Amino acid sequence: MIENGMPVDGARAARLLLDAVVSQSGDATTDENTRAMTTALGELIGGSTAPDTGDVVGASVVCLSWLAGHLAAATRRSPEEVVADLREFIDLTTAREGVTGVDRVEE
Repeated sequence: MIENGMPVDGARAARLLLDAVVSQSGDATTDENTRAMTTALGELIGGSTAPDTGDVVGASVVCLSWLAGHLAAATRRSPEEVVADLREFIDLTTAREGVTGVDRVEE
């Protein structure tokens, strides 16, 4: 079945991912945020009715595309510029954790 052009399991995966996003609080401890995220993602991680990987990936792309488009419009920039900023954030965050060898698809 399709819901608004997205498979129903993809839409369910998108909602679960969004639940994980809003489960985080700047006022909470790392442990509290970890528990909240684990609860929010429980159905994706180990639920017997978990959406398949393709639905989760598709839902992630749809959500990121929607957010990048809206942020681009609000800041009068292109979606590519918004995504470049997100890539930079990911690279900086990864570097802070001491991870090296981050692979990246060249554009």
